Amino acid sequence: MNSYKVASTFEDRGIRPPPEDSVTVGEADLTFIHLRNGDDPGLLHYVRSGGIAFPHIMIPEALQLRSAATKTTAATTAADTDTDTDAVENGTVSTKPILRTNAEVGSVLETVFSHALWLWNAKQHTAELVQTMQTRTLRLAESWLPLPVAAVVFGDVAGTLAAANAERLQAEEANEEKAMLAKTEGPIACVAWHPHRSLVAIAHRATDTVFLYDLATNTWCPNVLQNVYMQSITSMAWQPNCGYTLAVGCTAGVCLWSIMPPASSSSRSAAAADGQKKAPSMGGGQFSAWMTLLSYPKLAANGVPAQLPLDKKVAFRRTSSSVSSLAFSPSGQWLVTGHQTHGHLTVWDVALGTATPLRRSGSSSRAATLRVGISPDGRYLVSVHANGHLRLWETETWGSRLWSDMQGIVTQFAWAPDSRSLFFAVARSPDIYALALHSAPPSAIDAEISIVTSFEPHATAVSGGTDDDADGAERIRVGGAIKSLALDPTGQRLVVGFDDDSASSDISLLAVYLVNSDALFRAGGDSALMPLGYIRGPDWGEQQRDQKLQSSGNGGGGTIPRNAKLAKKRVRLGPPIPSWFGFAPNFAHGALLTVAWANGKISFVPMLFRTSNNAASR
Repeated sequence: MNSYKVASTFEDRGIRPPPEDSVTVGEADLTFIHLRNGDDPGLLHYVRSGGIAFPHIMIPEALQLRSAATKTTAATTAADTDTDTDAVENGTVSTKPILRTNAEVGSVLETVFSHALWLWNAKQHTAELVQTMQTRTLRLAESWLPLPVAAVVFGDVAGTLAAANAERLQAEEANEEKAMLAKTEGPIACVAWHPHRSLVAIAHRATDTVFLYDLATNTWCPNVLQNVYMQSITSMAWQPNCGYTLAVGCTAGVCLWSIMPPASSSSRSAAAADGQKKAPSMGGGQFSAWMTLLSYPKLAANGVPAQLPLDKKVAFRRTSSSVSSLAFSPSGQWLVTGHQTHGHLTVWDVALGTATPLRRSGSSSRAATLRVGISPDGRYLVSVHANGHLRLWETETWGSRLWSDMQGIVTQFAWAPDSRSLFFAVARSPDIYALALHSAPPSAIDAEISIVTSFEPHATAVSGGTDDDADGAERIRVGGAIKSLALDPTGQRLVVGFDDDSASSDISLLAVYLVNSDALFRAGGDSALMPLGYIRGPDWGEQQRDQKLQSSGNGGGGTIPRNAKLAKKRVRLGPPIPSWFGFAPNFAHGALLTVAWANGKISFVPMLFRTSNNAASR
């Protein structure tokens, strides 16, 4: 493994983090603007530089969603059938009708027809009867054994009380984990940008719902995406070149949502008057949507019923179908999913709904897939696994190359726009790695991994402070293990976030690098990454801070989770940490960073610089 560590660091270049009572609004002239209040002089500099300000949007931790169910009126029931007037009580109409003679004839025919259907489906009824008898026999045998022995013998047998109890405990642990993540990382599970529109999909962690926000009009879509199968959302992605189709990875598999934008007659008439073809806005009214569940193996193979009641949420346990990560090909024709309980990948033909497994990375949970990502040209696929393996696939023959000597689990990676390299981070390491490709498919995969730079933890003075160690100097600790990173679509800005295990470091900060990926393929002193600045998000509100103080204290009255690993996590009382961040796919003025913070706020941080696209337009 080669090393191309840069000589200069943030400290060497005189780049200091902003103070805790400030917030970053954007980048202009290679400088990040941090404001403490509305009268900060940096605001004038940002405006004169052509800066664009986007409002923060807020996602609360707890939501009360209104049901869209409709009720049948008594007038409709009375109009269709003659009702028994003695059965009218408390203003409601009994469902017992008095049928006429022709209705009696119809009921006889209906009875005969139903019996014929029962005989036609006799095989299915026989199988259900046999399954019922088997379940009763298992439960009878289970009742004869002591509870500890029955839990061991029948814990994995579907239909037994021990299996039901195990599923209930697993569901409770999942809910506790979700509640703890909501306290530590905030209510936002993940975010997905539409590839061609200014539309953002936001997954709410507590309610397993997806909200849509139109940044062009700064409006929320009035309805949400929710389904009984969509539980414990892990990832989302919009399908390219396919209108409004959103794939949501969850415990049951992939919920593929087809969304129909609202039809606004006023907007259509205005566009027709201007002679322009304008894309419909998702914030103008309620949209229509339907969901197709992609699950491999099928739900029935994992003991999950194919049909669930809409009015009752049934908790799912993790199975071989549970999705941990997903990614679309650039054409949108196929979808790749990684799974939570094994290392195999699944390639979906989205149009046909057919699945093809890639069985290369192990079937145990120790090899579970953490993330998958497809290169911008669609020629390569990267998958990282819980056992620390990194596998690079080429998508023509599905050949692959494995790196099993990583120093830890790969936590995040980002492809360069030319598909020749990718940057990634490893757990508990301050290093940023790069994988450079020296050949194109279908030849053998010729690639090498190198360490590009490192962000060692250290104490530094904040911007606007002093360099000396006087008592009045404000100093904070920054850096440490890197948890996540994101590369903008132009390949010129790399943003990194730090791990929660970075002891005493301010992990609420994001560090930004200038990127020169061509340096990975040249010999010499050029560095691939150059320090640029820091980003700090909005602070807690007074009400949120009080709630966090109560929930984090021992006397707050909160319940202690049974999972000891989760119990070690504590709610930080410092600035909110970033729980997710990524770039908008299209931004004419440079790059637009989207950050979801632990306080439920989503901020949009524009980075203004010249690209090949906006330079050509000038």
